[in-house]
Amino acid sequence: MVNLWIALTLGVIFIIIPIVVMGMAGVNMVGKMMKGLFSMALRVGIIGSIVYWLVQWDSIALDIVFVIIMLFYSAIEVKVKARLRSTSYVLPAIAGLFVGTMLTGVGMSLVNITSLGALSARFLLPVFAILLTGTPDVLARALSMYYAGLRHHNQFYYYMLGNGATHHEALGYLTRRAVQQAVTRGISAMVGGTSVGAGAVMMWAMIMGGMTVVDAVVLFVLLLFGVFCSSIVATVVAVKVARRYSLDAYGRMKNTK
Repeated sequence: MVNLWIALTLGVIFIIIPIVVMGMAGVNMVGKMMKGLFSMALRVGIIGSIVYWLVQWDSIALDIVFVIIMLFYSAIEVKVKARLRSTSYVLPAIAGLFVGTMLTGVGMSLVNITSLGALSARFLLPVFAILLTGTPDVLARALSMYYAGLRHHNQFYYYMLGNGATHHEALGYLTRRAVQQAVTRGISAMVGGTSVGAGAVMMWAMIMGGMTVVDAVVLFVLLLFGVFCSSIVATVVAVKVARRYSLDAYGRMKNTK
């Protein structure tokens, strides 16, 4: 158990030191820092309260509702990061995130069932939180690449159609570009996740939660693989669904701006 008073004291010290340094250096950013701290405290307070009650109730139904809410929020985040103006582009993101995270999340849940004999919010929530944190970033990059290709490669698309290619074949090039972007970004995220800072913190948290070192390492690696798999599956599904919004009834490219 963490000593609350020691933690609060250290927290105050960790805030005072940067303020003193900024004052000595003549950097007038204390107000901006305090706004950031307030925003962070508000978000952590809200999320912490929700997670506290979900863990206390330990209800699978409530956990699923919370995961669905996170999924919709992540889909909106994908739209913003990919700079997609139309709200209709949220649907491919939702479809991709749902299939990708559910596929890997259910697989990860088997670890919980086989080890504890039942599902628990203490395991289910962190797993889906990690999946819905890592997957949207990769998906946003991939969809941004896909829609950028639609905007800038219209001539190439119609050239392929004019030479006998089907719509599926003509869009295959853009699909490959999107998947390549997802794989590249996913590998980068997977390697970055094994950095000394990120990897050590996550495994340390698992060990603090009662896991053995071996179990923490195995689960950490499994989570990295899960995020990578979820990202690739989400990209493929999202691009497949996005095709419905990319072509009109006559097989012509819609304006994606």
